[in-house]
Amino acid sequence: MAMQMSANSKMLPAVETFVEQVRSLFRDGGEESEIWTKVCDYLRDLLADGDLKRHAGAWPSSLAVEGKPGNLLFYEDPDYGFVLNALIKAPNLKTSIHDHGKSWTLYGVLEGGERVTRFSRSDAGPQVPNEARIEAVGAHDVVPGYIDFVPPWEIHQEVNTDQRTIGFIVRSQRSGTFVQNRFDPETGAVEQYDGPVQVPYQLA
Repeated sequence: MAMQMSANSKMLPAVETFVEQVRSLFRDGGEESEIWTKVCDYLRDLLADGDLKRHAGAWPSSLAVEGKPGNLLFYEDPDYGFVLNALIKAPNLKTSIHDHGKSWTLYGVLEGGERVTRFSRSDAGPQVPNEARIEAVGAHDVVPGYIDFVPPWEIHQEVNTDQRTIGFIVRSQRSGTFVQNRFDPETGAVEQYDGPVQVPYQLA
């Protein structure tokens, strides 16, 4: 079960402030793209918080659960559904080519760095396909403080540097509540999966 803020459940002060800022955006309403652009600004301030950086130093170095990748799950909002996660990647780790389904994702780097490659589809198939044609359309390096803004269905791959990378993630909904795609650029095959396993963790 994810942590939910209450009088009896506290998080780091900067994280509590961030959660209230995001909740305020959802209360005010508006287009999702506009809301998540503003969340990105708030996340940039949070990534600079010293308490969060120190806390991250004690996060588990391996999050695999029964051979599946895992995310730390700090918080799931009871009203708006957004979640706070962390992902710790081992040195030189290379992810599959994948999307995040219908969710919005902000991936903020706290430590380390990696190269992110974006892909686009050249076919006109459905969003959850059995096969797809994809091609790389650009790549960029990410460093501490950088936020990778990933809209729904955007295809990408991350390749880690020779040191571990810690990512602090804000998602529009918890992994496992929506389908994601993995793409094989050689064969065109596409596999659906539920995303990383969620590992509850106290952020206080």
